[in-house]
Amino acid sequence: MSSNGASKFTPGIPAKENIIVDGVLRYPAIGSKALIVGAGIAGMMAALECWRKGIEVEIIEKAATNAPFGDGVLIGPSAFTTFHHYPSMIKEYEEISHDVQLSFAGRDGTPMVSLQEFEWNREGVALTSAYPLRIKSLLGRRSFTEMLLSQCKRLGIPITYGVTIENYEEDISKKNATAVALDGQRYTADIVVASDGLGTKSHALTLGRPVRAFKTGLVVYRGMYSTDRLKDAPVAGDFIRNLQRPVLLALVANNIHCILAFTKTDVILGITTEEEDDINTTDSWSSTVSNATLLSLLPEPETWSPLLREAIHHAPDQSIVRWSLCFRNPQPCWTSTGGHVIQLGDSAHSFLPTSANGATQALEDALSLPECLRLGGKEGLGVATKVHELLRYQRVSLIQHFGFVNIQDFHREFDQKALQKYPLLLMGKWLWAHNAEKYATDNFYKACAHLETGSPFENTNLPPGHKWSDWTVEDELAKQKAGVLTMLELKSNGDWSIV
Repeated sequence: MSSNGASKFTPGIPAKENIIVDGVLRYPAIGSKALIVGAGIAGMMAALECWRKGIEVEIIEKAATNAPFGDGVLIGPSAFTTFHHYPSMIKEYEEISHDVQLSFAGRDGTPMVSLQEFEWNREGVALTSAYPLRIKSLLGRRSFTEMLLSQCKRLGIPITYGVTIENYEEDISKKNATAVALDGQRYTADIVVASDGLGTKSHALTLGRPVRAFKTGLVVYRGMYSTDRLKDAPVAGDFIRNLQRPVLLALVANNIHCILAFTKTDVILGITTEEEDDINTTDSWSSTVSNATLLSLLPEPETWSPLLREAIHHAPDQSIVRWSLCFRNPQPCWTSTGGHVIQLGDSAHSFLPTSANGATQALEDALSLPECLRLGGKEGLGVATKVHELLRYQRVSLIQHFGFVNIQDFHREFDQKALQKYPLLLMGKWLWAHNAEKYATDNFYKACAHLETGSPFENTNLPPGHKWSDWTVEDELAKQKAGVLTMLELKSNGDWSIV
């Protein structure tokens, strides 16, 4: 093997013809097939990119139809670096996305920070990795999922619904893997991508054990509904009628924070607070609460902004989901022994909402993996998945840590001096100026050589100068109990600037 590890792989196959479907130019076929388990955001984006990179692909999904749960989702620039390849989809994104301004306020609604752009849309900052696309970061999860589904259909990617996968198998000698359904049906492909969420059964192959969920002691109440329900609300009704541009408000107080987003058409609500001990509560969409119950959970309800109180009061009753926030330690292994099963998105790495990055990182996965598979070629797929894991693990582990310590930012009363010194939700250009596809292209062979020969390799998709180290929930909680302000400790490690 040559020093860069490239001799094992075919870096490119000459095109014999141009294949263009719905305006999307496809790479030459590499002769391999990927099976995507899970038709969520990560799964469908990975399927689109696999198709574009010349990989045959199909999706299976346990739900009976495309009816995603969820409310609003914030998605950063690094998720959209390949959208320019999909002309129909980028037009639909323009229609369904909301260009929100952001503000932080106290519990009564008094602004602590005036309305401002998300940091990647401010004047004078570094260009995003999706430039020149204007990133309108707030989307309804359902509409975003339906947009991806429509694009899959236009490209002819097959999707089969009503398939529950109970087991994953790998045949290293045949260089393939199989997803086994509850009814015994077997789905075999060169690569099986487990994009089936927190409850994936693929951990038996990747880690050899289930992944333990730690209860964080926090619970989030979340919902989304039409602004029509607010037309008679004294304060919120006027607010909506006079709304010039979508707004995302974060109301922070001791041990609780509330996210409230208003567009002309939708209200999105998320309240994160401490929960009473409830061993039966898990992170799922199945449990709802009444509006009266949610109002009663606000400490001193009368002291909170009338916008928040009216948004809760006018929501469809029993529409607010109660989601207990559990967390999994970062898991360094996402692949099976031979690399023919790989986890993607939440299956590989779960995030707390305070990271504001769960969907973004799932989509970065979906841009990185297909490029690695393309560069690996049919004979190098098992190595290509492990290269993807090497390129992605440290980055997502750091962002998971970021979300965990961010709770310290949101769950305390702030004064103006503190805000000027320690801006809330500072992310940094290292995060949103990243291009996961290009990073895979530029680093694939170096990472491959590192895996096969031990040659030096160091990830550069972290804050410049950052000294990376693994972490666990237990370590983090011990530091916090000892009074260490871990938010400052983390954000002083490397360059988190935005210019």
